Amino acid sequence: MAEEKRKPFKFHLEVRDRPDDLIACIALALLLVALVFLAPDSTARQILGLVFVLFLPGYAATAALFPENEQIDGIERVALSFGLSIAIVPLIGLGLNFTPWGIRLDPILASVSGFIVGVSLVAWYRRVKLPADERFAIVVDFEVDFRSMPLIDKVLTIGIAVMLVASVVVLAWAITTPRVGERFTQLAILGPGGMATDYPRNLTVGEDARVLLSVKSFEHRTANYTIAMVLTNITDNTTAVGSWYIDWVAVHSLSPYQAIAQNFTLDHLQYYNQTFDFDVTAQGQWKLQFLLLIDGQPVSQDAYREVHLWLFVTT
Repeated sequence: MAEEKRKPFKFHLEVRDRPDDLIACIALALLLVALVFLAPDSTARQILGLVFVLFLPGYAATAALFPENEQIDGIERVALSFGLSIAIVPLIGLGLNFTPWGIRLDPILASVSGFIVGVSLVAWYRRVKLPADERFAIVVDFEVDFRSMPLIDKVLTIGIAVMLVASVVVLAWAITTPRVGERFTQLAILGPGGMATDYPRNLTVGEDARVLLSVKSFEHRTANYTIAMVLTNITDNTTAVGSWYIDWVAVHSLSPYQAIAQNFTLDHLQYYNQTFDFDVTAQGQWKLQFLLLIDGQPVSQDAYREVHLWLFVTT
């Protein structure tokens, strides 16, 4: 019996009569909205989010601008889809910046989704108004006869397929693998108005003064902190508590300092802001230090972060 001849592999896809590509745009936009609220940490949301930002707005706009098949070719249409997306999304963000909602996840998600859905419907309307043979169509015709290929073609085909699969796997890994940036904590003292100006430097004995203390964690974890506030007379190098009148602190002997301290805990990107009122009860030149300690670090060691303010006190 003669060996039955295998037929070559054939694949044919044609989107013309019904705008399935625009239906897919709308469905993907709505699917991302659902994923954001139902599965915010999923890999599907991260991958779909890239498509949502970098491709779908431009594809819908291109479909609305060029509903006819012969106006631009496929490569130009794909290039325009990426290019217009990169232009449209920042413009939407710029517009949101001047609204009460601001540039936040929910307003951006709603605005970009609304743009994709609305422009896709416009493209749908413009396309169906054309005769069927003039509408933009996606036609994919693929035929492979692997058995009759020369050996070198078989090797190249397998190699290209392996590289494509590997590229998709690497891209998915890069998108889904969290990358931890630099770990640090930000410590700053600000003037009474919350700006880096108008610090209380020249005081009289007993004069009320105020600074604002700001700590922000970029540690990518929950961290425990102690903030110690030390007042040192630089003439005789002695420390003093001064007249601190803050309800939430108590005087502690923190060797080698006499200081007041406060303990608190911050999660990643969380703030600690506190007003610090004080006066100095003796004249001289003083150094007001804020020492930030982390995770039970003893004050006898170098502080994790330190800022200070020079005070000149007169009678």
